[in-house]
Amino acid sequence: MYENFDIKKGDIVTITGAGGKTSLMLALADELSKFGSVLITTTTKIYIPSFDIFEELILDDSVLKGTGENIVVAGSSIEKDKLFGLSYDKISLLKQFFDFVLIEGDGAKEKLLKEWNPNEPCIPPFSNKVIGVINMDILNQTLVEENIHRFNIFLDKFSNYISKSISKEFLVEYILKAEYFKNSQYDSKYLFFNGIDGENYLNKFSLAIDTCNELTEKEFLPKLILGSVKEKRCYPFVPVTAVVMASGFSKRMGTDKIKLRYNGMSLLENVLDKLKFSNFYEIIVCGREKWTKDITAKYNCKYLENKNAKLGQSESIKLGVMNAHGKAYAFFTADQVLLTTGTIKKLMFNFEKYGYITIPASGGERFSPVFFPNDKKNQLLKLKGDIGGKEIIRNTPLISLVEFPYADEFMDIDTPDDYSMIVEK
Repeated sequence: MYENFDIKKGDIVTITGAGGKTSLMLALADELSKFGSVLITTTTKIYIPSFDIFEELILDDSVLKGTGENIVVAGSSIEKDKLFGLSYDKISLLKQFFDFVLIEGDGAKEKLLKEWNPNEPCIPPFSNKVIGVINMDILNQTLVEENIHRFNIFLDKFSNYISKSISKEFLVEYILKAEYFKNSQYDSKYLFFNGIDGENYLNKFSLAIDTCNELTEKEFLPKLILGSVKEKRCYPFVPVTAVVMASGFSKRMGTDKIKLRYNGMSLLENVLDKLKFSNFYEIIVCGREKWTKDITAKYNCKYLENKNAKLGQSESIKLGVMNAHGKAYAFFTADQVLLTTGTIKKLMFNFEKYGYITIPASGGERFSPVFFPNDKKNQLLKLKGDIGGKEIIRNTPLISLVEFPYADEFMDIDTPDDYSMIVEK
């Protein structure tokens, strides 16, 4: 986990926010203790870590021995199972004796959201990294007092959201107004979306990704990290551009297949309707007809005219990549109308989590859509003809195959018989 926060020897990291600060601090300490000595402390107060975590717990008037290695916890005193913090001056004196210093910089009373007093967060001026934490367990929660620390301050800022469910719109506004990084004098800032785990992991992931897309659009500067302290895994958010290849000639169908009707609308509209709810940073449609352009505008997507469509599918791929604002690419045909948003989100989750070329698979076969990371951009731009990205995949040693129990939803509608099959379903 520590690598995604770019923590190096000599770093002094302050953690703020709500929903897993102490757990994150302890998880990072465990990892970093393999590389050097770690100091854990707080500028407020925290629950006392268990004795198997630390080697020593240093107080103003005593030292307690633990069974851990390379981790020292420091505070001023213990009251009611809480470790009370140190002044900035005392932390400054201690920091020279450790390779890594981890500081919890504010409290949240174990609630999922918080607002900050004027004197919070308590970030020492010598802290060179700040990690803000927001927990996606807030999914399906309502904005009521029992879920929010310092509710009165929250009420002043967000009265129009009170008693409503958590939404992307609220999260974006909350994060933009939040004070995770107030008083921080350095540019190394991270916002960590914790809690993407459990049975509801995909919905938590979806809300986090939608929020990250919007924050990126608004040029939010701290780096966005997603993951789960519980699973001891985190990964950087990558905005993904969906490229819909809609400039083929439908030779086997005998007519422009993406105009054919399914569920009361064209095949292209079916695909775009799903993509609009599938967490992409942007959607690009590469076509060659005014009709396609008009449909793209209806869904508020970006249209690109493919003037080289006769040269093969690779021209749509290159056109999409050249004009993408995302940092990764997912390629869709315009006729996979049986794809579900759940499947698309599962593929996106695996791509974000591992960062490899990501391909759906079933029964020993591979299908599309395929997700490509940004480090394949130059190779994608060199493609020619109708081979698509298969050669790139063959020459890539590490790829991620996401298994699905059935292959039906990956079906391409290439022939009249294919079309008859989906219409009859």
